[in-house]
Amino acid sequence: MNCLELIIPPLPQLVMIGHAFWAPGQQHFDRSFNVYDMLFVTKGALYMTEDDVPYEIKEGSMLVLEPNRMHFGHRPCEEITEIYWIHFVHPAPVRTIESGQIPWSSPSAKGTNFDVAPHSQVMYIPKFTGLHVPDFLPFLQRMLELHHTLSPATSLQLQTELAGLLVHLQTAVRTQLAPRSRLLCDQTIVYLQQHLTRPFDAKHMEQTLHFHFDYLARCLKKYTGMSPLQYLHYLQIKTAKSLLENTGLTVSEIGRQVGIENANYFIRLFRKQTGLTPGQYRTGRIGRA
Repeated sequence: MNCLELIIPPLPQLVMIGHAFWAPGQQHFDRSFNVYDMLFVTKGALYMTEDDVPYEIKEGSMLVLEPNRMHFGHRPCEEITEIYWIHFVHPAPVRTIESGQIPWSSPSAKGTNFDVAPHSQVMYIPKFTGLHVPDFLPFLQRMLELHHTLSPATSLQLQTELAGLLVHLQTAVRTQLAPRSRLLCDQTIVYLQQHLTRPFDAKHMEQTLHFHFDYLARCLKKYTGMSPLQYLHYLQIKTAKSLLENTGLTVSEIGRQVGIENANYFIRLFRKQTGLTPGQYRTGRIGRA
């Protein structure tokens, strides 16, 4: 399944939401405009073409029409068709990517005390897919109600409902369409993040994630190239770098903060990953600041 990769921030901004029942024979008109048009069909079928690519949006499906691309109904509805549509504005997608190729586990840059602007990140929404409609109807209905009674008291909530809907769509892409090995890789990474300061324990990982350690290790290595212990060390050193840059803690204190009690071992591990001692890294970062 193809997904649209969008740069954030900013978050997509809602323009409007609508809901209608189209009668048999009704057909969408030709249009190209500078907004995204997200269509949800909860009953019947809608027939749309975008830039010569036809789509049949059946009950329980959604399609995202992209800005400045020509779209039109290439065929009239054949039965009563219930449609929700959302118009929102956002820069054009960076690319279209297969859901199985999305690098969910790749670390993103985090803000520090020295940053004055947010780091660029990405989000993903499906281009065209089937959905479990009951999961999305509450978002759509709340958005409709808020849009119909829009005021300064409700406008922020309306925008956050759109963000919640997009989060739910992205979650559906990850959990329903990604290979199990990808999901287990992500679960293993979350486990390691949550147990950063705990001594590495393969048996505890097995008991927590309910899969054999060897299988979890294969899933993690498939997408990151690292074993669980290597990835834990990667996370520990990544956290240590941030502490060296943004705090006055000693090297020994930082080692303990990231779960490495032996200062000498911490220094050796840090040098192995970065080519520098913690002190050299701190001096170099301060020098560039």
